Amino acid sequence: MKKWIALAPLFVLGCGGEPAGTAPDAPRGVTDDTIVIGSHNDLSGVLAIWGVPSSNGQRMRFDQANAEGGVHGRRIEFIVEDTQYQMPMAVKATNKLLNVDNIFLMVGAMGTPMNIALMPRMFEANVPSLFPLTGAVQMYEPLHPMKFSYFVSYRDQVRGGMRYMIEQNGFEKVCLQAISNDYGEENVHGYEQAVEELGLESVYEGRHKNTETDFVGTITAIKNSGCEMLVLGPLVKDTILIYSAARDAGWDAPIISNMVSYVAEVAEAANGATEGLYSASSFYVPDFKAAEPDSWLANWYEEYVSRFGEEPAPQSIIGYTSADLVVRALEAAGPDVSVEKVLTALESIDYYEDPFGGPSMSFSATKHQGGDYLRFYQVRDGKWETVVESIPY
Repeated sequence: MKKWIALAPLFVLGCGGEPAGTAPDAPRGVTDDTIVIGSHNDLSGVLAIWGVPSSNGQRMRFDQANAEGGVHGRRIEFIVEDTQYQMPMAVKATNKLLNVDNIFLMVGAMGTPMNIALMPRMFEANVPSLFPLTGAVQMYEPLHPMKFSYFVSYRDQVRGGMRYMIEQNGFEKVCLQAISNDYGEENVHGYEQAVEELGLESVYEGRHKNTETDFVGTITAIKNSGCEMLVLGPLVKDTILIYSAARDAGWDAPIISNMVSYVAEVAEAANGATEGLYSASSFYVPDFKAAEPDSWLANWYEEYVSRFGEEPAPQSIIGYTSADLVVRALEAAGPDVSVEKVLTALESIDYYEDPFGGPSMSFSATKHQGGDYLRFYQVRDGKWETVVESIPY
């Protein structure tokens, strides 16, 4: 049974009025020389590993646009609020962004439950949800003029990864272990659809809380079920714990996950704990250090490290590319910008080549989910290596 979350009203905290330099008919968040873009993200909580680099990537691209004179002479002001991946803080952050900062667009906001709960309030304020940091299918289904998703959904990542593995190996009995929340249920839906579509037998379905650390009993049940391939719907820590528990128990059947596991922390787990794990993902992380000197990729890497003092993460790429799509849409919308013109410009992007080498993206009036295909990876020698560059979903 779905649990509905009742939200307190989002009270207006500002004192009203329009910023100086704003034409009477200008849209919210737009002045003669500024466009205000907001995001709520986990900057200090359990998913800061995603939130910080994604915010850094966005900020880097917006600042590059500003350094080139802005978009049609307007400087992008990017405001990020920390939610610590907690619903009450996400409500507070969205309240501030909408009613105090008066944002024009919401870009890269984190969290499946947060976005599902808060998008209606945003749309009431005429603020679109662009490329939220979640692969939930609700980010673009049902079709809505203000919902655009960067990712192929978790549901379809599972379906695509399972189809590829079944076609390659002929497995008949499969099983699932997913985290018990809205995000986990997205993976469950993809798994159950694939089971039906491919004529498989599901011999085990398990759920776990994000606080669980002991998966010995889970793996024992999976081994006893006769499962030939395990599908995961996890976060980062539980990916490592479940996979290592399986291998420690001597169970060596293939285990596949989604894009949440496609991070260096999983591949580099101590003592090769995740060696052999598979992942279907909507994006790609290049080998920056192998890039040609003075190439765009090498220069981007140097700028990122110089600015933020750390290596770029997969989420840095997602944030940067999402912001690049927004900049392109703002440019195409023209100097007399409006929400409707930005959304129309996004729908006109029929081919976007990921500058980092990941899957291409496209949008249309009936397609608000960007990814055109998935990439399939495996952990080999402590690194994610590409198995297949393009698989359908």
